[in-house]
Amino acid sequence: MKVENWSNVIGGYISWVMDGYDLGAVVITSTILGELFYPTIKFLGAVLPIVFTIISRPLGGFVFGYIGDKFGRRSSLLITVLGYSLSIGLTAILPTYAQIGILASILLSLLRLIQGIFIGGDVAGSFTIVMESINSYRGVFSGLMQSGVLVGFVGVDTLFTYLASVTGREFITFYWKLIFIIGVIPAILAVLIRFKMVEPSVWSKIKHNVNPIKGLRELPQPFIVMVGFWLAIYAGPQLVPTIFGQIMRLSPSYFGLLVTYMNLIGIPSMLISGLISDYIGRRKMGIIGSIIAAIGAFLFYALIPEKTNLLYLTLLFGFLVNLPSAISPAFLTERFKTFARAIGVGTAYNGAYLIAGWAPILVSILSSHLDPFYAAATVFIVGSVIAIVGLAIGPETYKQSLEG
Repeated sequence: MKVENWSNVIGGYISWVMDGYDLGAVVITSTILGELFYPTIKFLGAVLPIVFTIISRPLGGFVFGYIGDKFGRRSSLLITVLGYSLSIGLTAILPTYAQIGILASILLSLLRLIQGIFIGGDVAGSFTIVMESINSYRGVFSGLMQSGVLVGFVGVDTLFTYLASVTGREFITFYWKLIFIIGVIPAILAVLIRFKMVEPSVWSKIKHNVNPIKGLRELPQPFIVMVGFWLAIYAGPQLVPTIFGQIMRLSPSYFGLLVTYMNLIGIPSMLISGLISDYIGRRKMGIIGSIIAAIGAFLFYALIPEKTNLLYLTLLFGFLVNLPSAISPAFLTERFKTFARAIGVGTAYNGAYLIAGWAPILVSILSSHLDPFYAAATVFIVGSVIAIVGLAIGPETYKQSLEG
């Protein structure tokens, strides 16, 4: 196992931890944010902060991916880390709907849109710089990088659970802000590490006189795969806190603990999936993982309304649903040529959110005709089917050289 530059790997990994922490902060506090900033639209208000965070990510992936391909992965990453560090801190000091009315809703929506742009751009650079710095076992590092999102989730979920348990009712009125304030700390650490990152030799060796946009001809197939992955994720683990809090009316301290365990067990799941993909291939692992995840999601949503064995069901769900997406960093990096890799990765990964980002609202709409649990399961299974089809129509990539 040869790594060209460990600072690139560490810096990229922190990017994924921050990606998970920021999105996790919005997801785990979705019920609270809905009550404080969108109090008139109930369940929809709880999912809007999530939607606004992810639908602007494609713009960031495209713009900063282009910058990364033309001027260097490191250059784009230095800009994006400063942007999302500021955005996450500002979220904590916003006045609420009770204080300034509809303006509070508008301000939070705008801030989450801006945050999505910088996080989306960060994905384009961090995926690419890490995978281009590794010469073997990219699947293992792919699982490691993707699991960084879950590490961020675990961190924010643990903080949420602790604060909710020790501050009581005051957590909903004030102490939720600490989650966003504390999120600035690892963001500052990311800034410091990124100054030590270097451009991968794979990128440095090529001439940069070709427009990266021309490399997007490979985009359709990986885009389909990512739409499937993210439909499942956002109708699954990203929706679970809202299901637990808004639909099942579990206490924040209780469902926060469940969500923490769900994300924690997903970390070894991704590492195992990434390792297996180094031997059987990204395509086969993605297809098998999607089938297993769909079965797990159906069982989870069918059984949790009884509110029995919730811990065991959540642990099983957390392990199974994270198997497919672990291949994403390696798979996407291998699908694009070096001159267009960052823009390709950023656009495919984030562009899928234009469709998949509406999964929570789709579940909300379906819930007016179906039981909310089966509505979520339906969207999850549809996502899994899309991912399977996308993988089936594309090439295997795990033996693909990143040079060229």
